[in-house]
Amino acid sequence: MKFLLLLSLLYLPLCHAEQLLHADYRERPPEMQVVDSLPAGPLIEVLDTAAQRVGARIEWRYAPFVRSLEDLKSGRIDLVPRVLFTAERLDYVHFLPSIGTQRKSIRFIVKAEQQASLRSYADLHGKVIGAKRGTAYFDQFDSDRALKKSLATDDYLLAGMFRAGRLDVMVVLDAEAIEAQFRKIGFSDYSYAEYQHEQSVGNYYGASKRHYLGEKKALYEQLEQALRGMRESGEIARIYHRYGVAPPETEE
Repeated sequence: MKFLLLLSLLYLPLCHAEQLLHADYRERPPEMQVVDSLPAGPLIEVLDTAAQRVGARIEWRYAPFVRSLEDLKSGRIDLVPRVLFTAERLDYVHFLPSIGTQRKSIRFIVKAEQQASLRSYADLHGKVIGAKRGTAYFDQFDSDRALKKSLATDDYLLAGMFRAGRLDVMVVLDAEAIEAQFRKIGFSDYSYAEYQHEQSVGNYYGASKRHYLGEKKALYEQLEQALRGMRESGEIARIYHRYGVAPPETEE
């Protein structure tokens, strides 16, 4: 009897093994960032918590966003936080339920004392604009083929290009992230232009559509239910508040 009990205990973890999900993160302070070589921030904790509720575990990888999108397409990873919803991405991204909406000002960085050089969208034409490859900013900007865009894979490269004088303007979705890169390279000769684009966007976790249409559909749908429950109960807001970060707004 003791032998059978011991044998059952040895096999119990195998019968209830956690499912492993691979997710990417990047520097998007204060919602997600690297702290002591580990992923940190409310977006990390929200997804870790939801995964735990459905018997899964997240294995995080630090990667540039453009690489994350490519790996979502191929199914090499499962999930990416903060993926802006666009019609083009529906071909390869299954969007989990939004955890809320946020006001996001698309801002433009110019050299110090040049704020007045960019007062309207029209002033962008004729300038070399630094932008991140794969990032969606806003429809007019994203689809404007007349703009001279110089693309880079991450904020570090863009910051270096701007300091070297290779860019006239930088388009910025996350001001805190690019400012952190400027501080790292000791650069302060910049300012924000008068023109900026205001918009309200949903905060989504993007999942691999290849996996959603395959063997992981049930698990992804369980994650969706867990996230909805956390949003409706206010748990997501409480997680954000613990980090001192304003939570996404949810509909009443």
